[in-house]
Amino acid sequence: MKLRVYILLFLLVFGLTPLILALLINLPLVLDRTTLFYQRAYLQNLRADFRDLDQHLASRHEMIRLLSKLPEPGLILGEQGDADQIDLSRARYTTWINQIFADQRDVIQILFVGDDAQERFWLVRDSRSQEWRPTAKTPQTPNRQFLSAGLELQPGGVLVSRIRIDPAAGADDPRQLMTLNLVSPIGGEKAEDARGAVTLTLDVGGLAQFYRDTLWVNQDGSYLRPNQPASGKPEAFDAFPGLAKIFADGNLALWKGPRGHQMLWLPMFLTEDGLPLWVGREVDPSPIDAFRNELMIRVLSIIFLLVVAVLVLARWIARRAEHFGKELTGGIGHILRDGRPLHFSWSGPREIHELGEQLTTLAETHAEHLRAAQAHARELEKSNRYKSQFLTNVSHELRTPLNSILLLSKMLAAETGGLNAGQRRQAQVIHEAGRDLRTMIDNILDISQIEAGHVKVALDWVELRPMLSELIELVGPLLTGKPVELNLTIDPRAVSRLYTDRDKLRQILKNFLSNAAKFTDRGQVVVMVEARADARRPVAISVVDTGIGIPQDKQSIIFEAFQQADGSTRRRYGGTGLGLSISRELAALLGGRIDVESAPGAGARFSLLLPLSAANGQAPEPVLTHDAPPSVASDDVVFEPRTEIVAESGILPGDPWVLIIERDVKTLIQLASDLTRRGLRVQTAADLDEALETLQEEGEGCELVLLAARMSAASTCDTIQSLLQRTQGPHPAVAVLGEPGTESQIEGCLGVGAVDFLSKPIDADRLSLLLADVFPDKFVAQATGVSLVASTAAGSPHDPSSEPTNQQAPARREFVETNG
Repeated sequence: MKLRVYILLFLLVFGLTPLILALLINLPLVLDRTTLFYQRAYLQNLRADFRDLDQHLASRHEMIRLLSKLPEPGLILGEQGDADQIDLSRARYTTWINQIFADQRDVIQILFVGDDAQERFWLVRDSRSQEWRPTAKTPQTPNRQFLSAGLELQPGGVLVSRIRIDPAAGADDPRQLMTLNLVSPIGGEKAEDARGAVTLTLDVGGLAQFYRDTLWVNQDGSYLRPNQPASGKPEAFDAFPGLAKIFADGNLALWKGPRGHQMLWLPMFLTEDGLPLWVGREVDPSPIDAFRNELMIRVLSIIFLLVVAVLVLARWIARRAEHFGKELTGGIGHILRDGRPLHFSWSGPREIHELGEQLTTLAETHAEHLRAAQAHARELEKSNRYKSQFLTNVSHELRTPLNSILLLSKMLAAETGGLNAGQRRQAQVIHEAGRDLRTMIDNILDISQIEAGHVKVALDWVELRPMLSELIELVGPLLTGKPVELNLTIDPRAVSRLYTDRDKLRQILKNFLSNAAKFTDRGQVVVMVEARADARRPVAISVVDTGIGIPQDKQSIIFEAFQQADGSTRRRYGGTGLGLSISRELAALLGGRIDVESAPGAGARFSLLLPLSAANGQAPEPVLTHDAPPSVASDDVVFEPRTEIVAESGILPGDPWVLIIERDVKTLIQLASDLTRRGLRVQTAADLDEALETLQEEGEGCELVLLAARMSAASTCDTIQSLLQRTQGPHPAVAVLGEPGTESQIEGCLGVGAVDFLSKPIDADRLSLLLADVFPDKFVAQATGVSLVASTAAGSPHDPSSEPTNQQAPARREFVETNG
């Protein structure tokens, strides 16, 4: 994902997240508060409607005060005068009431009680004629406590009772279903004046019929319908599911039904039973819904506009940041690639400007350091090249005389050398010292080549038991004269063979055995092959000895070049300290590793842990075969500095010369001596690369190449073809040197430049015939009856028409293991 996308997402998230959170937190609150305000508006409207009822009750207060100011209260109450006077006074009062209260239809009863709260006189409005008249039946009497409280009032005081709900009375007279009583004391200020109280009974149900959109419901859920008898059934609870819970809570609440139906319920009045009388009014939610929808549309519109604005701003910032990042990374990449200083000139905030100046300074410093590092690298490369050239020259200068010393000392130490016993012993000492010197040179070249990465593995199936038995026989003489047993133990569960490089495996184990034989004076040395549970390296080949052992803190340095556990061991036991270092590198090439277990005085155990196939290991891509035998393919030959043998007399630098490519010292010395005696200039090489280098340095004039046979006929032919294709000028003749019985190798190489096959040891007559064919002006072939292969070859090496295409290829100098 690009940087622009990250920045864009970052700005969008952090720019819009606070807005969205504020919206999610506040919008529901705003909607709830708006709904609450709307409900309160309905509540205020409902209370405003019932405020008219309060004003009506207030007018009734004045009416009952008027009634309480009787001119003759004693006659009305029946406490003064005779019966005729009382009846006459009550009749006049009734007439007056009919005149005064004719249109006050809500007043349905007037009751006068004495100071003992007993009924004395009452008037009831007829439901049909609406006239006031006394009745024989005792009227509905208010609550005695209410009457007693009214009698205790001061003159002019009015007391209002709670609403009475009387379904039984309402069944006979619907006006009596829901009533309200007012009481006020009557009588004068003097003590002898008659005392009592007057009560008015109001038909609240009749008043309620004026509120057409209002429902009156008892606490039990039954409806109170004006001027209708009560049913006594919880009809409201059935009509409004959940209303019972609202009534149980006893608070103002909004009931919501299906399809947006809403009712506002309020406990408006209290009855004489102490239960609330609920008033319900339908609420129209359409205005608040319209308001909510409009608010949501506006909010979403604002959010959309803000999102667009943030998106545009974020895109602009992201582009600026991406441009800044590209300029920064491009400039740094330019500095790292080219090593040239770059000036960062950025405008904008002070921090960005300072960053540009610091990067410019850093670029200049880096360029200076890079130039210095490159110069140092060139010096190191030059030093490394000098080291390589030095090793090459030293190898050339040391190996040539050293091989001669080894060969001649071996010949002198033989019983047929013509020397006495003491002289033979001295020759043997010379031979052993030369072998040690050659081993040290080989180790130095080995470690140099491994460090340079010029080692290639040649994989093949290796039978473990025969190879280990051969190694034990080879190392056995080292333990001669020591009370040390040398044994081989193979776990039956272990595999019998591995797909690996035989030579490198052999070299590692030979180092282990040599060290064990060197540092073990008594006890035993055991070679063990074991199976491991590790799927990556299931095979362990160990060499266990009972020697001097290695301290724990020294076990890591023994694998470093030129290091031993103790300097005194080198003085006592000898050695260069390169064996284990080389073994560790070779083990890595084979996909394995080396483990060490040891303690001072308890011996040591060196274990080589290997995979079943080195092809599956962690070895790097190989380059060149290490310690190749004389019969390896042309691509697997190794480099060894060439040996030049010049005739002592009669040979001029411009004369034709012979190149010998051979690793066997005995054959090399025999051929070089023979050819030198015949007056030919001789150059030697150990492999194809060295041969090509020799041909390039010496120039033209090489007429004959004596090539040691490779492992197979195809490899030999490939080597010949590679040699001739990379040779400038006229191509030399090529003769193959091989073991007797391998003459068939030459048959497949006739078409690529081979002219003859010489069996080892080289027959002098056969060599003479070859030289006579290649150098006709210098040698004459004797009639030996041996036919020359050159005469039957597909073309002469000196025939330009038979030469293969000349392809130039630079010679390679690679250092690998050689055994001299």
